[in-house]
Amino acid sequence: MSSQRAWTLLVCTLLVLLPFGLSDFWIFIAIEVLAFALYALSFNLLLGFGGMLSFGHAAFFGVGAYSAAIFFKRSGLDVVWMFTLAPLVAMAVSATAAAVIGYFSVRRSGIYFSMLTFAFQMLLYTVALKASGLTGGDDGITGLKPPGVLGQPLGYYFYALCWCLPSVYLLRRLVLSPFGLTLRALKDDPLRVQYVGVHVRRHQWAAFVISAGFAGLGGALFAFSSGNVFPSWLNWTASATPVVMAVLGGVQSFYGAIVGAAVYVVLEVMISGKTEYWPLAMGIIIVLLVLLMPTGLVGRFKRAER
Repeated sequence: MSSQRAWTLLVCTLLVLLPFGLSDFWIFIAIEVLAFALYALSFNLLLGFGGMLSFGHAAFFGVGAYSAAIFFKRSGLDVVWMFTLAPLVAMAVSATAAAVIGYFSVRRSGIYFSMLTFAFQMLLYTVALKASGLTGGDDGITGLKPPGVLGQPLGYYFYALCWCLPSVYLLRRLVLSPFGLTLRALKDDPLRVQYVGVHVRRHQWAAFVISAGFAGLGGALFAFSSGNVFPSWLNWTASATPVVMAVLGGVQSFYGAIVGAAVYVVLEVMISGKTEYWPLAMGIIIVLLVLLMPTGLVGRFKRAER
């Protein structure tokens, strides 16, 4: 067995055993880490591997959450079909929204791409606020807690894990595929790649849509865990979260976004319980970490190994 497979098996085993040593509160936090790890990982597909800095990635996290919530409230399906299809619906709706937004956004690069994604996010945020008949407006959509076994922290943890592990595997395969290698080449020198016959915008558009689909899945998992969805999930401030997570873990590493998400969520929980000024404390800690470890936590670990 290769070392890569051995590490993968070890991590999967630890994730399966993890909730049995935690209280219900910390199992809920572990679920949040899973959802946000998927969210950060999907964002890093754009930034770390595609060189596209999106200021509107929260749009797809929020669209996925709202799609799953509306499906939950209005479909009338039984529990098994509901929780089998809801994440897929979230992925499909988020990817569809990204297909439209990305069609226009990838025609620009650099800061213009970033600002276009930001503008579309604020448009969707306004829709979430104003379409109260569908989204609940300012009040959002509440009462999303799953019934039965899935309503228990342990049961929902394994449900979320069953969605997250295959998603991480698929994204990993994508990054290592010819498509992923082409995407990385586009990040370094798009003009040269275009000269060898690659359709630059089409590749970027595909990456944008795939990234949004997995962000939507993360939003759906978090919506059912927290039991509600609010318009603030689509606000511009929410898009800072995956950026910080990816940079904290290391944008050059595939697993960096996952590590960054875990550290960010756990730090937030621990500090917010100690002081009302926790955003300030979080900001100082993150700034120090980024200054001391510019390649991220995973990048620092790899350098130490050498």
